[in-house]
Amino acid sequence: MLEFIRIKNIATIDSAEIIFNQGLNIISGETGAGKSIILEAISLLLGSRASVEFIRSGAEEAVIEGVFDVTSILRIGERLSQAGFHSEDGQLIIKRSVHRTGKHRITINGELATLSTLQGICEGLIDLCGQHEHQSLLKSQTQMELVDRYGGLLEHSHEVSKLWQTLRELTQERDRLFRENSERNQRIDFLKFQIEEIHSADLSIGEDVQLQQKKQLLQSAEIRAQTADQVLGIIESEESGILNSLQTALQKIKHLRSLDERAVVMEESLQRAFAEIEDVSLQLHRYFTGIDLDPEELKLAQDRLSLIAELKRKYGPEIQEILETSVRLEKEFQSLNLLSNRIDRIEGEIQKAESKLFDRGKKLSVKRRKAAQLLSQSVTHELQDLKMGDAVFKAELTFREIISQWSVMGGDSIQFLVQTNPGERAGLLGKIASGGELSRLMLAIRQVIADRGGIGVYLFDEIDSGMGGKTAFQVGKKLKSVALYNQVICITHLPQVASFADHHLVVRKKTKDKRTLTQIIELGGEEKKEEIARMLGGPALTKKSLENASELLELASKPSLA
Repeated sequence: MLEFIRIKNIATIDSAEIIFNQGLNIISGETGAGKSIILEAISLLLGSRASVEFIRSGAEEAVIEGVFDVTSILRIGERLSQAGFHSEDGQLIIKRSVHRTGKHRITINGELATLSTLQGICEGLIDLCGQHEHQSLLKSQTQMELVDRYGGLLEHSHEVSKLWQTLRELTQERDRLFRENSERNQRIDFLKFQIEEIHSADLSIGEDVQLQQKKQLLQSAEIRAQTADQVLGIIESEESGILNSLQTALQKIKHLRSLDERAVVMEESLQRAFAEIEDVSLQLHRYFTGIDLDPEELKLAQDRLSLIAELKRKYGPEIQEILETSVRLEKEFQSLNLLSNRIDRIEGEIQKAESKLFDRGKKLSVKRRKAAQLLSQSVTHELQDLKMGDAVFKAELTFREIISQWSVMGGDSIQFLVQTNPGERAGLLGKIASGGELSRLMLAIRQVIADRGGIGVYLFDEIDSGMGGKTAFQVGKKLKSVALYNQVICITHLPQVASFADHHLVVRKKTKDKRTLTQIIELGGEEKKEEIARMLGGPALTKKSLENASELLELASKPSLA
């Protein structure tokens, strides 16, 4: 239920607060007074697009606030919870700010929200039934919900919807696995290649460092051999070698020692030097003979290093990471081999889900057909009181045997058809019925299912266009009947409709300080009678018009009529 709205700086409304009550809320006023502004404000609360053109001249920002009691509308509470909004006492509080700079702000229960979130939460909260509204009555899902509600089939319908959703999730999972499976063989072959490539390399940690050192030694073998040979030549040359020179020096130092005992120490030192050089000569010989000049060995080292470099490029910058990659690839390989088992399992679940869904959906379809037939007859009967006496309404269902063609509504598709004139073919509601006829059809349907629940608020915008007298009185009577179970807000020009109001608001325009202002005033008993008298016509209130208004109000208040 819409409890309250506050409007600030929209069009000709400077500031207004409107309280709505349970039952039938009537909004009346002269043409052009600003009744449409209220409709626009409510539309903004539900998520319609905002425009800076809404902002009152001279103001920088327009603000609309609304308070809804959604205690009895469980789906709204669920949506709020799913979207992460806290709700106290079953209230939904919406505020929209439209700034001239284009910066708009939306809050839901005090927290910032996006337009799409607002639209999702408020879908179905208010049914806007106007001549210029794209009504929910034209949506197949709304039509099916009406049939289900009329037939008391909502619980059965929700069960089928859940089964369909479960099947849909299973088929999506299967399709995903199929897509994976179509790539599976290629992936398995590639994984085999990668795993074998790493395994066949037989890598060991640190091997690349050792190979690099070996490569450097093999590449320098010739230079090292030449250098060693040159050093040996210096040490062992017969003419000028170090060893020969030291040998000559030893002979001479021995002669000196025979002449002077003090030369003994020098002789010993020279003898040690000779021994050291002789040892170096032996080491050089061993080193020279140990130098590997085999180019094949160098090629093997270079090839091995090239292989390791290629593996590093593919699988990781270090040998340790290459080996870790190998472990990961083997795990993926094992997982892919289990994929076919998962597909077989889910195929079995799909078969069971399809069987159960088809069984429940077929039974629901049979019950829906009976409900649709009764709804069609009841609505057609109600239209006779709404200046559509020749109209024939029909809810037409078609059952689809192929389960892949089913939707969240089950196996049935639905069309609301109407024949507005005798001899003409029945056509789709949206193509045959005018705006006013659509509103009256909605009213007739709501009248038929009023006591079976539905959308919390019904907003009728000039549903009575083109009517008068007895027909208008019947419209008011039916609105009153619908309002016994739902909140109804109706914008009207007809006193016959307004006389049934539980709560009457009037929209008036006045000029203050050379500016036009729109006021929204709640009417009491005497004021309500005066407004009905004004709506009955005449340039001024007269005793006669007031008497007529009193009579109209009295007729509307009689239980037998109302």
